Amino acid sequence: MIEVLLDFARQAGELMENRQQKLQDLGNKEANIASVVTDVDVQISDLFEQAVQSHFADLNYMIIDEEKITRYHGDIFDKIAQTDYQFVIDPIDGTIQYAHGHPLYGLTIGVYQKGKPLLGIIYMPKLQELIYCDEHKAYRVKNAFTAKAEKSELLPLQKAKAPIIFGHAWYWRPSKNFSTDKALLFNYFSAVSQAFYPLIGEAIAYCMHLHLWDIAGALPIAEHLGFKVFEYNSNKIYDTLSSEYFTEDMHTKKPCVLCRPQDLAKIRDLIETINS
Repeated sequence: MIEVLLDFARQAGELMENRQQKLQDLGNKEANIASVVTDVDVQISDLFEQAVQSHFADLNYMIIDEEKITRYHGDIFDKIAQTDYQFVIDPIDGTIQYAHGHPLYGLTIGVYQKGKPLLGIIYMPKLQELIYCDEHKAYRVKNAFTAKAEKSELLPLQKAKAPIIFGHAWYWRPSKNFSTDKALLFNYFSAVSQAFYPLIGEAIAYCMHLHLWDIAGALPIAEHLGFKVFEYNSNKIYDTLSSEYFTEDMHTKKPCVLCRPQDLAKIRDLIETINS
């Protein structure tokens, strides 16, 4: 299964790259960039549905996709309970970056089995960075899908290499105990990149309050690497696609923190929520 999904990620990345230049051309003419970004999103979404149907028609599955979430008419958790596999995709995460030619955007795919994380992919085509997990291990591929690809196994790390905490400014702010000698608070406006960097050890955490598809690929990879998604104000761990943790439109019910368990107390000391 993972090889099929990786090949799809490659194709989707090529489509993003090919269309991004056209977006930049439109921007120079002051045309409607947003409509073209949506068009690329829908194209990738449709291609994903075709790929899943072509390769996994024998499975009892559903697709959870930002572009087509309304198909479930508010009964999404019933559908999850009725299916064995849930394929979750965000065709282009970081559309602001994408529309303006910046590199911090990408594709994220997660496969869940009976609501539990199974396989995950995060791919940033402009940076040629790929991380993914199969059922057994997690991997990082630099120069992904090129002749210079460098694949290595991702292993759990006890400590991050950089004191960065990612968090969206409309939900998170430094606490009274925050100082820049302890951490740096960043917002890249891209859930793909903001999940990517903690998972490779280049940041401490990602503080978030967002939709499932934004972190679709991150959750399975996180499981392999010893990360958890903690509800900020409790010890709940978001590890199942259920109504306990997500709204009907698959948004996290509460602000959450993606981090190693040993870092959670530090995050709570340094960063606080604005809206909960």
